[in-house]
Amino acid sequence: MMKFTIKTFGCKVNQYESQAIRESLQAGGAREIEKPGEPADLVIVNTCTVTRDADRSARYWIRRLKRENPDSRLAVTGCLVERDRAILEGMKEVDFIFKNQEKQRIADFLIAGTSKTKFVGMVSDRAEHKGFLPLSVSMSDSKTRATVKIQDGCNNACSYCKVVLARGPSRSRSLGDILDEVRRLADNGYKEIVLAGVQLGSYRDGIGDHSNSLVRVIEKCSKIQGIVRIRLSSIELTDIRDPLIRSFRDIPKLCPHLHIPIQSGSNSVLKNMNRRYSAEDCVKLIEKMRSKIPDFCLTTDVIVGFPGESEDDFGESLKVLETLRPLKSHVFPYSPREGTRAVLLRGLPGRVVRDRANRMIRRMDCVSREVRKAFIGKTVEVLVEHRNPRSRYREGRTANGLRVFFDFPKEGQGCIIPVVLRELFEDGIAGTWQNSGEGDWDGFFMESDR
Repeated sequence: MMKFTIKTFGCKVNQYESQAIRESLQAGGAREIEKPGEPADLVIVNTCTVTRDADRSARYWIRRLKRENPDSRLAVTGCLVERDRAILEGMKEVDFIFKNQEKQRIADFLIAGTSKTKFVGMVSDRAEHKGFLPLSVSMSDSKTRATVKIQDGCNNACSYCKVVLARGPSRSRSLGDILDEVRRLADNGYKEIVLAGVQLGSYRDGIGDHSNSLVRVIEKCSKIQGIVRIRLSSIELTDIRDPLIRSFRDIPKLCPHLHIPIQSGSNSVLKNMNRRYSAEDCVKLIEKMRSKIPDFCLTTDVIVGFPGESEDDFGESLKVLETLRPLKSHVFPYSPREGTRAVLLRGLPGRVVRDRANRMIRRMDCVSREVRKAFIGKTVEVLVEHRNPRSRYREGRTANGLRVFFDFPKEGQGCIIPVVLRELFEDGIAGTWQNSGEGDWDGFFMESDR
């Protein structure tokens, strides 16, 4: 039996596509290795190119995985392929290269046992970003939460971003295909789905008013038995409109949490980034959402050290982020990307960028603690996921994205249980299971009972 391993970098879309490749390989009779050190016949590296660090990490793992599996055939796919193909062609470790639009053919091609002779590209080597990539899944790495890719590509033109160059313009998956996949995941026991895309808010179902397309997907998914939580992955601020905001009130299964990449709180930096909103727009929208959506939590991305960012600009970003009070902020030092307009701008000294990144991280960690402290003493509903490997606690998530640690007398994976939040722990909150009586196992309820 052919054995394989997959190394995935990057966003939920890439993770979804790796899962689809995994299932295709398994359907063809291949088996994924389970133990560290077990040799693989096939190695697939699904790359990301959002930062220079992502590029370096991909090249490192390509070399490492080939050293660990010298007799394997190694294939590379993902966004790094789209823009830096020549570099990968020059790596002796690489046997095959597949574009993003070729991912649906990887399993069939590799299982067919094509010669190990150096082969770069496929018959569809000139494949362009046309149509939605026909991939599907029925499982997920998580036992309780599964990602459903509904959109690909991006219609924005942020001056720093290479992803739009790698993924192409926005394309949408048919509503019927989405619902078939969600039903399949529900039948396999998944309780929460995450609707994902590169520019999720640009989803279009081709029905009526396009501004309601994403809301229609949420409404249809919410009616599928067994699914009790629907979460949205990263979404642009400019794609959040009143119909979506109202859906948090009208669709109880929609989780009151959004990841909105703010990127900067300085209007001059936002302009240079070609972000089509102002810092004031950010504050106004988040205030509106908090007024309309109980227990709403925000997570975000922030870029610091963008070319031309002054100390005053950085201070404005700090001030805006403090006002927005995100539960978690992912802070990225600016990373020049070849082919983008921002790479032509004069960059800041590396020490300045690093200093600002560290200062932003420290301040946002304090903000996160303040946000989490406000929940201490509350009883929340937690979807039980797994045991935390670094502690004695089990771990789960609330609907609004809080990471919760707790003791629980049974495995309980896939159950929703009431937990009283007691104290800050790691990047979440530790609590105690609120059972209905001494040793009373009936104190929890299954998702299927809702």
